[in-house]
Amino acid sequence: MTRCCRGYRNHSKYIGWFLRTLVFWLRQCEQALIALAERKRYAICLIVMMLTGVQAWSQELLTPATPPADVPDGVGHRARKSALPLQLPFFDDFAGHHGAPDAALWSDRSAYINTTYAAYPPTIGMATLDAVDEYGELHSDAGIGSFPGDTLTSNPIRLDSILSPYHAALTAADSVVLSFFYLPGGGYGKPWECQRIGDMPDRGDSLIVDFYNAQRNKWTTVKRIDGGIPVDSLNNKPWLAWQYVAIAVADSFFSDKFQFRFRNKCSLDANSQAGIVGNTDQWNIDVVQLTHQRSAATKTRRDIAFVNPATSLLKEYTAMPYRHYAPWHMRTRINNTIVNRYHQALPTEYHYYILDENGTEVHSYDGGSENVLAFYLHGSYQTAQNHNNPPVSFHFPAMTKPCHYTILHVVRDGFAGDNYPANDTTAFRQEFSNYFAYDDGSAENGYGLTSTSNRMKLACRFHASKADTLTSVDLYFNHTRGNENTGIAFHICVWAARADGKPDTALIYRSKTTYRTSFCGFNRYCNYSLDSNLVLKGKDTNFYIGIEQIGNKYINLGFDRNNDNSDKTYYWTSSNEWQQSILGGTVMMRPRMGTVALLGTERKPCGQAVSLTCYPNPTTGVLHIATAEQSNNLHIELYNLQGQRYGSYLGTTTIDMATLPPAIYLLRATTDKGSATMKIVKK
Repeated sequence: MTRCCRGYRNHSKYIGWFLRTLVFWLRQCEQALIALAERKRYAICLIVMMLTGVQAWSQELLTPATPPADVPDGVGHRARKSALPLQLPFFDDFAGHHGAPDAALWSDRSAYINTTYAAYPPTIGMATLDAVDEYGELHSDAGIGSFPGDTLTSNPIRLDSILSPYHAALTAADSVVLSFFYLPGGGYGKPWECQRIGDMPDRGDSLIVDFYNAQRNKWTTVKRIDGGIPVDSLNNKPWLAWQYVAIAVADSFFSDKFQFRFRNKCSLDANSQAGIVGNTDQWNIDVVQLTHQRSAATKTRRDIAFVNPATSLLKEYTAMPYRHYAPWHMRTRINNTIVNRYHQALPTEYHYYILDENGTEVHSYDGGSENVLAFYLHGSYQTAQNHNNPPVSFHFPAMTKPCHYTILHVVRDGFAGDNYPANDTTAFRQEFSNYFAYDDGSAENGYGLTSTSNRMKLACRFHASKADTLTSVDLYFNHTRGNENTGIAFHICVWAARADGKPDTALIYRSKTTYRTSFCGFNRYCNYSLDSNLVLKGKDTNFYIGIEQIGNKYINLGFDRNNDNSDKTYYWTSSNEWQQSILGGTVMMRPRMGTVALLGTERKPCGQAVSLTCYPNPTTGVLHIATAEQSNNLHIELYNLQGQRYGSYLGTTTIDMATLPPAIYLLRATTDKGSATMKIVKK
């Protein structure tokens, strides 16, 4: 193996130092130019569903789903090309990204970066490997037998030497270790509970780690983790179920073109029922790091982080019509999960901020400083109530038009901060538009009814605080194998609520139109207008919206596992009685109110209006901005947390932040498709 970085002797050491420094900065400049030239345009792609294997309920059927990563422009995947190799340390805990893996670190796109596909990750964010490719389609050789699933491959890494804090050669004696945490799909707890997300890999399925030997131009498997193990058996506490793996890198792999990769082996369920079979066998990965001079037994690092994403400030809804909002809709407290990944207790500082559409701060909360125990030693999160359960002493003002707010949560190591600021913040977009929503816009599963009846019904309860007009309903139907979930007939129905809370047996409304199921895009709702507007008289009215299915084919509706509204969900099959759902989660259906709901109804789910990517984040200099949608008139604004605007940029995809003081900033991107806001850390 070729080695660089030999020691320099006496009179030549200063010349050598100068040359090494010059080469280093030339490489940095080249990397910056390459990153500037790269364009990232993504298209939203499809998802497919699968059967859980749980047959205890013959009427309600839940099917796991994993959405794909973003689709690169053109045909096939385009990896990052011609960029210089990365340098140690390599680290990614998948915080601050969503959809596709970070192109600065990873060279492929089939793994899905998310915050919701497994309970209690080590820190917020994870990568999920499953049975669908980056286009959301089953891998080409998918079948009942074992077949290759996703691959998550690092970009080339310099493993021959380090350049900082000084230039030195690397060997196996320097204890170079790759470590990560993993959790198989299938969730934790009873199958009907919210933590039961995804599908458990079966025996014969596996998660595989490979190292690349540049000298032999060959990938070598260094770790194989077999499926068939229920998550419940990994630990009796779900927050301790994530498994830690550390692999020492052998001498034969040391080169300036080292790579590692994760891949999984899958197998489809043997089920012939239309609309069910599809995605399967999820593996979730978090906190991937490749470092030197480190013990394989070291699980800890100095890192204070959020574990779960931010949630709505409303008691029930994730979004609601602005005309129906009242102060009593507000929560009284927020639930946070904050972790200390260090080996000793640390002080933390916690704040949250509420920002209006212009990024102006309208409210802030200071939780002060509190100690948090080391998770590694005690297996617990922050317990101080003013951090993990802070009060909400704020209510949104009366609104005269649709608007949104951003709730930004920030936690810090109380001493000097840590080296992982991306997981120190989480944000939620609180939207007040013309629709009610219980779900967060992300389908972790599919929901449907099975019965011999040809008139199955599904209903979900909502509350109108004032008289209004119901004009249309948004429904999200999952994409399944061979478009089996397309074209199934149904009617839209509305029921009043009985005194016991169940839907009335008599209908208020049943559409004359026969609608058909359709897939309108990944996490994009299809809008179905009523035959005629339905006036809901009076105030404080409970009503149910839903569907009456024609025929007994399985309709696969999106199902959000992170918000439990089973107490508001009822179904009717062949029992001639409404049954309350026993499945923890939310069926993805939304009523739209007011005549404005008939106009411009195709919208993004609750969350960002534009899919926004900013890199590198954190940054010390040039920041690159990309949106997933093809759009025009990109307008960028940069604010601090106090609402002060630092800059306004039109028609550019880069911002030089080198002269700005280190802080947390809010970047707002506006296009002809909408707008989005992202937290940017300037180091």
